[in-house]
Amino acid sequence: MEIIKYLGDLLAEKLHIRPAAARGLVKLAIKDKFSPFKPINQLKFNDYKEVIQNEVKNRLVMLGISDIDSVIDLLINSLIKNQSIITLSEV
Repeated sequence: MEIIKYLGDLLAEKLHIRPAAARGLVKLAIKDKFSPFKPINQLKFNDYKEVIQNEVKNRLVMLGISDIDSVIDLLINSLIKNQSIITLSEV
């Protein structure tokens, strides 16, 4: 769950929205990809990466966000730099 908080905080800062709303966007994107029945704590690094590249991006398009590619790049690069957050939460 720490990774969702982290990504949500980044997204909130970039989009100038509340962190809770950004975390909700990330959680909904995960549910779009994996259905509501896959526990979030079972997701791996590549799962998060795919969700950002596809479902989060699609949600940002639907919201009419400009410069989506820079937002997605920020999230992916931050995910890569901080992938230990995922590794630690999987233990």
